[in-house]
Amino acid sequence: MGQLKPEHPADVGIENRIPDASHIEGAEILANESRRLLRRQGFTDREIEEWALAYIADEHSGDVASFIEWINDQESHHA
Repeated sequence: MGQLKPEHPADVGIENRIPDASHIEGAEILANESRRLLRRQGFTDREIEEWALAYIADEHSGDVASFIEWINDQESHHA
């Protein structure tokens, strides 16, 4: 996994999608669990929350490692 670039999901072509109501809490939990790691890489709280929402809307669930890998994959496909 390469270095992540702190940016909004829309910056790499991901639509602003919101997961269904039953998954919103999961996105919030994932954002909180990954916040320290992503902040160290330069992400803002808003970017972290947007990525978590987009990830959960796409994948429906996952852990921090899968979430980080997914962000990396999305950024790599955009580069």
